[in-house]
Amino acid sequence: MSSLMPPGDQPVAPSAATTGLLSMPGVPRANGQHSGPRSIMVIDDSLAVRKVIEASFARIGLPVSAYPDGIAAIQALSRGEVEVPDLVLLDIELPKMDGYQVAGILRNNDAFRNTIVIMLTSHDGMVDRVRSRIVGARDFISKPFRVSHVVSIVRTHLRLPSPDGPSR
Repeated sequence: MSSLMPPGDQPVAPSAATTGLLSMPGVPRANGQHSGPRSIMVIDDSLAVRKVIEASFARIGLPVSAYPDGIAAIQALSRGEVEVPDLVLLDIELPKMDGYQVAGILRNNDAFRNTIVIMLTSHDGMVDRVRSRIVGARDFISKPFRVSHVVSIVRTHLRLPSPDGPSR
């Protein structure tokens, strides 16, 4: 959708065009309480990263929806193809719309007020960490990452029980 495309590389504040997509009837309203299992969304342009995360969380019974860019994820949410996730693992450097912009759109929509955003990125500078916090990210995982580290951080944020024995 062209209304979601930001002009150039400038940060784009969420607009009625982008936030309106998520207030369409197909998007379930999240209140932080739901009866189903916790769910995770990963938005990363790397197929390998998406597949590793999907497989890792499938092993512990957490459903994962995965998208190569923020626009695809927002469109799936607006069409009701996926429920509002409990947690989003979000890459900063994405095609079409960067992770900061995606996080800003999610943060400005009431349906996502309880959704935890964790940046998952090769950008490891202080500026990137600060910008991530400004757009509402609760944590920051640098690439390359250990899968056990990602699982541990997600378990912590979702308050899931740790597996028996050490997680290292």
